[in-house]
Amino acid sequence: MADSKKARGPYRKGVERRREIVAAAAQLFGESGYTHSSMRELAKRVGLSQALLLHYFSDKEDLLVEVLNLRDASVAEYLANIAHSDIATRSREVARHSADHEGLTSLYIALSAEAIDPAHPAHQYFVDHYRSAQQQTREPAVEQGDVPAGVDPELVSALGIAVMDGLQVQRQYRSDLDGVAAVDAFWALVSAARAWWAQSNPPDGSTPNDTSRVSADTAPVPPGPEESGQGSPEEAAASSGEGAHDHIGTPVASGR
Repeated sequence: MADSKKARGPYRKGVERRREIVAAAAQLFGESGYTHSSMRELAKRVGLSQALLLHYFSDKEDLLVEVLNLRDASVAEYLANIAHSDIATRSREVARHSADHEGLTSLYIALSAEAIDPAHPAHQYFVDHYRSAQQQTREPAVEQGDVPAGVDPELVSALGIAVMDGLQVQRQYRSDLDGVAAVDAFWALVSAARAWWAQSNPPDGSTPNDTSRVSADTAPVPPGPEESGQGSPEEAAASSGEGAHDHIGTPVASGR
């Protein structure tokens, strides 16, 4: 028994030291990116010689795998109690996790941008990540095997992922942005649009338009200013005394 306890002591200490190194690497990669981070700097941060650091992790790629696993494990643990809930609830909790774990979120953003290069060691990880996310970001009806009316569910899933990633980036520049509320708003819009499409295209075919699904380029859109009697955007801007805005929100001169 005494020998067993002695064996567990050094092993446990080694596990704790590895966790400490991975946590420090996650912080370093988030701050400097993977490419510009060095094992020398990491060794300094954890108070080890570079040679001893290489005893725990053979190279930087080995560390990168552990860092990515750390992020995935953190999200999985956070979502463990709601694993069987609907996509809106899961998305909300992922957004909350991102806000509560800013270090891991910064790491994810930095690595995902850096790994666009196919030669990057994390490139395949993100390829697999987005394929998996596409499967997991399913609307309730799709999860039950139904094909809802309106925009293709695959496009809605892709948009849901884009919203999540985009909000994570925006929060790096806008601390006032409520990512959870924004995610809720997105799925509320999807739900409202699905209800509208279902009413417009009942399964009994009682309306002239019997198309059960529409693609992104044929989805109905709200009437423009001219159709609604408000005139062109320029006329509306002139009448209100305000400048129009281009597609990214940059003020455009109103001619005054």
